[in-house]
Amino acid sequence: MVSRSRRRDAFGKVKLAAFASTVVLPLALVHALGLWRQVGFDLDKIRPTPVFLASLLTAALFLVMGVSSKGGFGGELLMQFVNAFGEELLFRGVIFALLLTLPRWQGIVLSGVLFGSMHLLHGFMGVDWSTALWQACVTSVAGMMFASVRYATGSLWLTILLHMTLNLCMIFSNIGPDAEFAFERTANVIELALVAYVLRYSARNSTQTRTLAEPPSR
Repeated sequence: MVSRSRRRDAFGKVKLAAFASTVVLPLALVHALGLWRQVGFDLDKIRPTPVFLASLLTAALFLVMGVSSKGGFGGELLMQFVNAFGEELLFRGVIFALLLTLPRWQGIVLSGVLFGSMHLLHGFMGVDWSTALWQACVTSVAGMMFASVRYATGSLWLTILLHMTLNLCMIFSNIGPDAEFAFERTANVIELALVAYVLRYSARNSTQTRTLAEPPSR
């Protein structure tokens, strides 16, 4: 039998590896690629825009049945902040900056699909592959919403806050297993609606910009 101290040491190594992969690796990529100006750390862009406020509906949805009384909120808050910071820095920071040359809809879809694909790793961690595939599809939709908020606000901090808030609301939600599926699909509908709005709004602005740039006909 493995001693408690050895199990604790092993768990500490796992946490250290997780921290390195979640936070240190994205920061190293930002530095190596020289993307500090492009990843969205600007504090002056932290404004509660209508798109950002609307995106919070996906989180609030999970609290309509109340909040779970289980403890450990402080530890969970820290964990979810680290998780959201690392994932958003990688996908809506580094990868987002590299996708800016693509049309906006392609950047949003590709960012979401890559984010969802990361969750296929759960299949290698003992989760049933059908469950892992479904989770990848669901998180792809959430990733598209995160990318849309990033486009609309220009702020990485707001996507980190949104990601962290959504995770916490789902974790501490008082929704029972029977209703969980319906609430999650409703959240997906809201996410897709926000993506569609951002794409349509950006397309309309692009058309207006081209129209204004065209010389008047004679």
